[in-house]
Amino acid sequence: MNLRYLYLGACLCTLLAAGCTDDAASVGQVEEPAAVFRLSTRAEVSDGTQLFRLYLGERKPEHAADELHCNRIVDITGGQVELTGLKPQWYKFVFLGVPRLEGVGTALFTEETPGQGSCDLNKQMIDYLPILRQEPGTKMPDREVPDGDIFRKVINRWVVSGETVSEDVQLERLNGRLVIDMGVLEDQFEGTVEDITLQVDDTPTRIYLTDNDRGEIKMADPQTLTWLTEPVANAMTDGNGQPIDPTGHHVITINLLPGALNGSIVVRTTTGTFTYPLKGSYNGDQLYIKQNTQTQLEFNGVIQGYFQVKYAGYTATGIDVDDDSWDGWQ
Repeated sequence: MNLRYLYLGACLCTLLAAGCTDDAASVGQVEEPAAVFRLSTRAEVSDGTQLFRLYLGERKPEHAADELHCNRIVDITGGQVELTGLKPQWYKFVFLGVPRLEGVGTALFTEETPGQGSCDLNKQMIDYLPILRQEPGTKMPDREVPDGDIFRKVINRWVVSGETVSEDVQLERLNGRLVIDMGVLEDQFEGTVEDITLQVDDTPTRIYLTDNDRGEIKMADPQTLTWLTEPVANAMTDGNGQPIDPTGHHVITINLLPGALNGSIVVRTTTGTFTYPLKGSYNGDQLYIKQNTQTQLEFNGVIQGYFQVKYAGYTATGIDVDDDSWDGWQ
């Protein structure tokens, strides 16, 4: 992410419960500590595709021991943020990047009980459901994978009077990705495939901002979701009417939050409807979605009724398919 200009700004935590106030020191005093953070990720993102935000948390004596007061929220542009008006004390900095979805915007930022107005940072969340409801990426027809990447970095720092914290912050992708290759449908099924429905059971739909200081991804509100895809039939003859072998694969791609992968593929054809559970071909292996990882499944066909799970292009069992161009490792 090559972003170079500076954005200065801070705003009150937009949702403040009764008794919660912002009491940051006044801006401009020489003895006040300050902080400058430069953001990056290993993926190609920008202000045009992502919304970046900083949540600033602090401990306050009037709050319960397990609460963390949301001191302020800062929307970041340009990949860099400068904070002034800080007090010499301990702070928790939560840096976030979410997809810039048309018609959704900052509504992806929510809380444990939407509309409650809690000032407890531990109750602030990201709503992943609008991302999950996007159409899946498919190769038949050629449809791009929807933007579903969530980035985060949580750091704890003491700031000292008269000093400026200056730090580079690399955000990490929290979600994973599911890629299902159904193969050449004309070879897999006798009838014409009319549509294919992917169902994923009990997938998390919300993420807490904080991480228990251990890099955890705390998720909530699992739901069962379905995605319908309608493949385009392969050409069976050339321009002269001579038969040719079909070659186009129907590939379904969606972004998901980490967790056990359960569900099914339902294929509706002109000769019948077929349902296949999302299980590995080796003893019905349990499949998983993992952070910053692609899980790639290859349909084995009608007879086997299961999927091969590929790791880095090899046909051995595995669930941590890692795509260098996707996760940023080159």
